[in-house]
Amino acid sequence: MADLDEQLSSPGGSDPSGPGSDGPGAAGAAPEDPAERASATRAGLLVGLLISVVLSAALVIPAAKAGITPGVSPLVVLFGWVLFGAVMGPRLKRFLAIAQVTGSAGAAVTAGVVFTAPIIQVLYAELGLDVPPVDWAVLIVGSVAGSLLGFGFVGLATRRFLTDPRLPAPEAVAADRLIATAVENPDQRPRLLPSLFAGLVSGAAVGAMSLLEWVEEVAARAHIEFRNMTIELPVHVAPIYIGIGALLTLPTALLIFAGGAVNAVTIAYAASEAMPDTTFRWVGGAAMVVAVLYSLVAYVIEGRGQRAASERGAGGAGAGDAGAGGAGAGGAGAGGAGAVSAHDRTTAVLAAAARDTSLLEQSPRIKAMLYASIAAGTVLLLVMMSMVGDVPPTAIAAMGAVAFVLVFLLSGLGGLLSLQVGSSASPVSGTVFMGMLVLSITALNVGLADISGVVFLVPIVVAACVAICAANDSSQDYKTMQLNGFTVSDGFVGQLLGLLGGAVAVPLALWVAHNAYTLGSDKLNVPQASFFGTVLKSLFLDAEIPWGPVGVGAALGVVAVVVEVIGKARGMILSSLAFAVGIYLPAYIGVGIMLGALARFVATFKVQASTHEGILAAAGIITGDALAALIIGIFIIAGVDVEAWGPGEGGAFGKTAAQVFVGIFLGIVWLNYLQRRRRA
Repeated sequence: MADLDEQLSSPGGSDPSGPGSDGPGAAGAAPEDPAERASATRAGLLVGLLISVVLSAALVIPAAKAGITPGVSPLVVLFGWVLFGAVMGPRLKRFLAIAQVTGSAGAAVTAGVVFTAPIIQVLYAELGLDVPPVDWAVLIVGSVAGSLLGFGFVGLATRRFLTDPRLPAPEAVAADRLIATAVENPDQRPRLLPSLFAGLVSGAAVGAMSLLEWVEEVAARAHIEFRNMTIELPVHVAPIYIGIGALLTLPTALLIFAGGAVNAVTIAYAASEAMPDTTFRWVGGAAMVVAVLYSLVAYVIEGRGQRAASERGAGGAGAGDAGAGGAGAGGAGAGGAGAVSAHDRTTAVLAAAARDTSLLEQSPRIKAMLYASIAAGTVLLLVMMSMVGDVPPTAIAAMGAVAFVLVFLLSGLGGLLSLQVGSSASPVSGTVFMGMLVLSITALNVGLADISGVVFLVPIVVAACVAICAANDSSQDYKTMQLNGFTVSDGFVGQLLGLLGGAVAVPLALWVAHNAYTLGSDKLNVPQASFFGTVLKSLFLDAEIPWGPVGVGAALGVVAVVVEVIGKARGMILSSLAFAVGIYLPAYIGVGIMLGALARFVATFKVQASTHEGILAAAGIITGDALAALIIGIFIIAGVDVEAWGPGEGGAFGKTAAQVFVGIFLGIVWLNYLQRRRRA
């Protein structure tokens, strides 16, 4: 869902012999017992809702610090398998499918809120004004509105999304394979102590020590002198960055690192030429827009080509070839496992699922629920706008109408792009940026200006971003339901519950984060919100755009697109979006991400190879660091003098300890991703 980034690799996904479902209606599948079906659904909803609330709140600080949220659907499945695989018995498959729909939804709200809501705090700080608190009440209303709108629009478009065999749905395939692995081997769960628990405890301990200044923030720093510039590439003691890197493939991490290097060069050049310190945001933003436009154009062109090829090949295939979506997939998947590659097997499963429309049927009651969700979301959107400020009803009506149309268009686009490249890699920032420009122009035309216009605009952008992110997540989750042979609408209630849980938890967690650490500060960079704030400042206050940095960024974006095209021709994924996002992330984030990805690669010696233990360890590192920051933040808000917990002016462990801790995290990642080679 989120911005970058790279889909969370399938555990065992690079192994051609790895298990995967044989598609809906696979031969030999036993019918579900009604009582077990109801029990598994209730358990999946309950566990998924708990995961959604906890995970969405825990990801607020990582998203604010790193500007990246990894796809979490496979991670939710992994948690469900580890915790309940031994007790669910024949209910495990449905339980995991429902839990992943419900549990991953809250993370979509995290991305939608964190990428946009801090614009106000960032902009006020840059203007030298008193920074306002996070208006959690408005954000909850806006998040619920966006969740309802995104949920409704994508639900109604489910048939369109899930009958297109061109869409590879990478995270859905990853979750599907993991569910199949869990169902076939429920007792062979990955070990928690050396993976999840080791990452969780170490991430929390070092994250807390870093916040309390027991260890130095920077473990190492590379200084590069070039002409009159000093370029710095520091290594921060930040478990979050290493953990995120351990979830990304090496090519993606290298592209983010390359973008971070451009960031460092841009900052050094701007300082030497007395240019604004926001110059790098324009460079990164322009590169991102070019990458997004390329992604959209490429998607349209490739879609037309694949559709034409499909029509040409359809003449020789009768309705009997599909076998209702069952036998064809089973033959290609299970029966031909020894001779068919993993890619061909996945393609066959996706094609069979797309042909079987029986799982996509929606009753009149379901359709009424979706329309009611859209209506309720629209009403809440108008209510939210009336809460923000004293704005004429005509302006509210105009902004509401434009926002409704944008959410309709962009949520549909987000759902399609998510199935094309994965919810994590879907260009949320670029999509939201384009929508924000349209809303900004509308706001200026209805008489909204200055900082008050921005304050009115931002909650609308938040709702739109949440809707887009919800569409990204739900389209993947529904595809997982389809691949596992379940009626897709069975996941609608779980998706809605997970979204609403995140819609409440995320604004409250953001309020805690701001009150404790200040959004836009060095501790919480909020890269996307900072970039969006810079653009809105130019539109509403300065009426000036620095075309020089924009031109440089656009040129870099073109270079990145050329690299992506060359890589695609050679069968490599070299995302121009990853490079563009890296430019407006601080350089040390790219360094940390690269180190985590290198540790994973050195352990597996494969670009996309992954293990259950590796994913659990990386998730533990990220969550531990984030939870430590949230808990300490709560103490700060409560008035506790946490500075007294620190070592004092003389420091404690210093840089040497910082370097040791970085080594420990890389070692945890390496050891847990090494499990694949040990098993082999």
